[in-house]
Amino acid sequence: MVGAEHRRAPILLREHLQGDESDALHLLSRCRDIGLDQAMVVATCDRCEVWAAVDDPARATSGIHALIAEAAGAETATIVPQLHALSDEAALRYAFAVAASLESQVIGEPQVLGQIKDAYRLASRAGMSGSTLDGIVQAALAAAKRVRSDTDIAAQSVSMAACVVKLSRQVHGKLDKVAALLIGDGDLGELVADQLTEAGVKRWAVMHPVSSRGREMAARRQAHAYTPDQLAEALVEADIVIAAQDSLGYVVTAPLVEAALKKRRRRPVLLLDLAVPGDIDPAIDKVDDAFRYGFEDLERLAMTGRKERAEAQDAAYKVIDEELAQFRRAAAERGAVDTVTKLRAHFEAERQALLAENPQMDAAELTRRLIGRLLHQPTLALKQNQPEKSLDEAARRLFGLDQD
Repeated sequence: MVGAEHRRAPILLREHLQGDESDALHLLSRCRDIGLDQAMVVATCDRCEVWAAVDDPARATSGIHALIAEAAGAETATIVPQLHALSDEAALRYAFAVAASLESQVIGEPQVLGQIKDAYRLASRAGMSGSTLDGIVQAALAAAKRVRSDTDIAAQSVSMAACVVKLSRQVHGKLDKVAALLIGDGDLGELVADQLTEAGVKRWAVMHPVSSRGREMAARRQAHAYTPDQLAEALVEADIVIAAQDSLGYVVTAPLVEAALKKRRRRPVLLLDLAVPGDIDPAIDKVDDAFRYGFEDLERLAMTGRKERAEAQDAAYKVIDEELAQFRRAAAERGAVDTVTKLRAHFEAERQALLAENPQMDAAELTRRLIGRLLHQPTLALKQNQPEKSLDEAARRLFGLDQD
């Protein structure tokens, strides 16, 4: 697993890498060009990563570094320090945690599960799926569903969305006549917008710095799409503003809001800043008739304290580790069956070869020669005394099964 995620990579880099479906398909095509045959592109607001099943992790990591630099339009040496790379056990645990929304900026947000499914469907369409990747993705999705059903990890994001609905009603009363503006397509922003729609908001407008993504958002919500240079106009119409763009600077400023309120004849506006760092200038708190709530404000309203959050995460990771152990056991059992099958075929091939050399050989000579042949490769392997990762791998090397 190689890519940019919210803890290490700056927002600007992640924005460069967050394209549409055609961009993801192009990156998958480039993965095939460097020799990967099982890969998927996971692109969300929090991350843009390539998940791949490979035989040589170091070589694949180097190749994916170059592809990400190419996609970002930057030098590889500049990009690499901003990326992370995981393999083997660490990569498996990370995949399970991502699917369970434990690696998201907003722990417990529900969108990531669908995003993982979409990423794998796209990989399948591109001919980049396979048994190894499929097994991992299915196990990660199963673990995520169990985390959501067996723990309280989803309570934070759901509670935050519920708090937004409550605040909206406090400011505007009934929501069926209210107009809302969604800025950016951050996961929590989408969740809050969905909750407000269910609560009665019918009139939506959207804005995104990338025009194609703005059009996608508008089509999904049957909304009007504004461009960034039309923000002042959009603010005049909006009773509720949801900012989830994760920009480098403030998108909504105090002068813009003050000017909009004058044109609105001081009709109040509720501004919800769901970005980390914020998209809405805190100076708006001094503007009359503007009610701003930042991410931390909503988080405080939604959760009773850090202790509950920590307990929920600990419980979720316990589920993840249990599911990982089960996944490893199942993989080991599948590997053992394959190895035993190959071992039987190997022994039978040696027996048939001896019989073909001398069909008249008596039983004593046949068994003596057969034992000699079967022990030849294990004897060489034992003399080399190379450490093995598992009994399955040891059996394969002892009897030269992969050579066969």
